[in-house]
Amino acid sequence: MAKARVYWWIAAAWAIVIFLLSSIPGKSMPQIPGLQYDKVIHALVYSVLGALFFLALRHTSSFATGKIVALAALFALAYGLTDEFHQLFVPGRSAELYDALADGIGGLIGATAATRFPLAKRRAT
Repeated sequence: MAKARVYWWIAAAWAIVIFLLSSIPGKSMPQIPGLQYDKVIHALVYSVLGALFFLALRHTSSFATGKIVALAALFALAYGLTDEFHQLFVPGRSAELYDALADGIGGLIGATAATRFPLAKRRAT
């Protein structure tokens, strides 16, 4: 079980990366082509988080796969909502409901995709 906790640490590390990226003030954001596809980027970033939550849950719980996918997507959505709230306090950033929706959809896609990962085949004992 101690080894399984590593998956939670990896998910937490990715959540910290998201927090740090969303802490960049709006005017300091680099002008990179592709950043205008904001919702797609949200979905991609949160698909990683959803997959990591799935793996952490898979290795630390005995829930059925469908329930783990749902919980992982819900965790990603919840984190997305808190991140949007956090952005209310970052200069030049704002909270957007559609960003949180993209986060939740990304989390669901990532959690669903993670069911196919070789690491997802092991179950908690």
